[in-house]
Amino acid sequence: MDECVVITAIIFDFTKTFDLVPHDGLLMKLAALGVELRIVVWVRELLVDRTQSVTIEGQLLKEVKVTSVVTQGSVLGPLLLVLSVNDIWRNIDWSIRILTGVLEY
Repeated sequence: MDECVVITAIIFDFTKTFDLVPHDGLLMKLAALGVELRIVVWVRELLVDRTQSVTIEGQLLKEVKVTSVVTQGSVLGPLLLVLSVNDIWRNIDWSIRILTGVLEY
């Protein structure tokens, strides 16, 4: 502040990020990174054609197709999440430092 330097902080909440990763975009990023086609196809098989359903008061509701979820608890989940956000800085014309950790408030 003494040097009149402006600092802007942007904080991203990644709490629900696993639920919001679009499969098509993630697969395109993998291919653009030069990942072998057979690996991209394997990841595609892991992600696509998955369904989920909910049970309310003992009644199973209709299954719906999942198009934007990275399976939580999987070994690949965190890696796929990082791949989905690793280029977020490219669209911002600022100096950025990405900090990771848990904020408690």
